[in-house]
Amino acid sequence: MSILERSHLTIIREVAREGSLTAAGARLNLTQPALSHSIRKIEQQLGVKIWRREGRSLVLTQAGEWLLSLANRLLPQFELAESHLEQFANGGRGTLRIGMECHPCYQWLLKVVSPYLEKWPKVDVDVRQKFQFGGIGALFSNEIDILVTPDPLYKPGLKFTPVFDYELVLAVGPEHPLRKAKFVLPEQLADETLITYPVPSERLDIYTQFLQPAGIGPRQQKQIETTDIMLVMVTHGRGVAALPRWLVKEYASRFKLYPVKLGKHGIAKQIFLGHRETDDNIRYLCNFIEFAASPHLIVP
Repeated sequence: MSILERSHLTIIREVAREGSLTAAGARLNLTQPALSHSIRKIEQQLGVKIWRREGRSLVLTQAGEWLLSLANRLLPQFELAESHLEQFANGGRGTLRIGMECHPCYQWLLKVVSPYLEKWPKVDVDVRQKFQFGGIGALFSNEIDILVTPDPLYKPGLKFTPVFDYELVLAVGPEHPLRKAKFVLPEQLADETLITYPVPSERLDIYTQFLQPAGIGPRQQKQIETTDIMLVMVTHGRGVAALPRWLVKEYASRFKLYPVKLGKHGIAKQIFLGHRETDDNIRYLCNFIEFAASPHLIVP
């Protein structure tokens, strides 16, 4: 049975390109006798004449011409595939899948992703929010490569890198009686409508770090997925929301919002990027974390 190998196509292409066995042998790191032997072996193995002699020249037969056409189509594809695989192996090409456990962090992420994509033109970014088993489970199941979270859960095999600090504040509208308060106490929210992202209350710092320790709950909770709609609701007095101070300041020109400190000492938070330890050798992933933590990208 004839077996066509990639090396056969390479030899056919180089001999046709160079026009002589000596030049083709030099390109292939073969001596002329070794190349002549390889040519005879190819014809024996394929069971067909590929070259015929015309004086001192080798001329392709009809079968040889067809194989040369095949080589010119396939070999560039092999070479491109090998180049891409090398880039994958070296961390220079791929798709960075980012999971979000921080709804308001999309604005921050935009500031990171845009210049990052310019620096890594062969890397794509895919942002995911909903996970079947939560963000940590998505990391372990290779559903995502990086998890953006304010609440890292340290597990063997995972690393978490803090990328910026922020303060969680209460955002209120221009007519709210707390708009000029230095800080707010939990009991002052007992008659409020608290607007939150669609996240369980046990994952919301306004509950776990502020209301629940005081045994207080809001009069009503409304869940809204979109930050803009949430801020419109707050501006028009439909409720209050716990958000990062930097986000409230960033939207100040579009919405009439007032940030109020939660408690006398406030609530300090950090955003972390989590990834698998086994991915430490992926250059574009590690560079994203370094880039996200760089001082010029820290939010105000």
